[in-house]
Amino acid sequence: MSALATKKRNGRWLKWSAGLMGCALLAYFWQPVWAFVQILANREAVIAYLEQFGIVGPLLLALILILQVIVAAIPGHALMVGGGYVYGFATAFWINLIATVGGSQGAFLLARWAGRPVVERLTPAEALDKWNDVSIKKGLLFFMFSFMIPIFPADVMNYVAGLSALSGRRFFVANLLGRLPGVVLMTAVGAYGFQLSLTTWIGIVVAGVAMFLIWWALLARKEGK
Repeated sequence: MSALATKKRNGRWLKWSAGLMGCALLAYFWQPVWAFVQILANREAVIAYLEQFGIVGPLLLALILILQVIVAAIPGHALMVGGGYVYGFATAFWINLIATVGGSQGAFLLARWAGRPVVERLTPAEALDKWNDVSIKKGLLFFMFSFMIPIFPADVMNYVAGLSALSGRRFFVANLLGRLPGVVLMTAVGAYGFQLSLTTWIGIVVAGVAMFLIWWALLARKEGK
């Protein structure tokens, strides 16, 4: 068997193994996951629910964060804030970052492998059409800023990128760098409440405005070419 054929076979086994592992975890945690989804709008309920699971809580939080990225209708900010409150900044930061980036990468690969018919079962076709039109011929920087700037539906953009010509490696870079500011902010709010210093809040606002202006300038420059 050639090296290329072996590589393809190993890739298929890896995909199937990851998929089966994900299904097994979801089946095992299905009841607590569903109960958790039903209380997402209530921050205090989220916190109380996570605390009752003890050391298994971080795994449950990570699993639900991944699920909320794949199913675009589930809100994720309450999860990250709740995680910061229960587990502290350092632990919750890594849970939130790994789960959201991993979930986004999984959604991207699902769109790439399964195609639009499957994606339309997870997110509205109208949203896909709208943001696909906006993102046509855009690259890494566009998708990176789409994760940073709130005007974009970040979870929908995973599928839009997966249905585009953007490579998996470039999407991963955009995904990681784009998700990082939001994860830091939501985790910090959960861990420290709104007791951040005035200087910190000013820095956050300035950074947000700067990101938007840079994105706007890059977009205008690209369209002007």
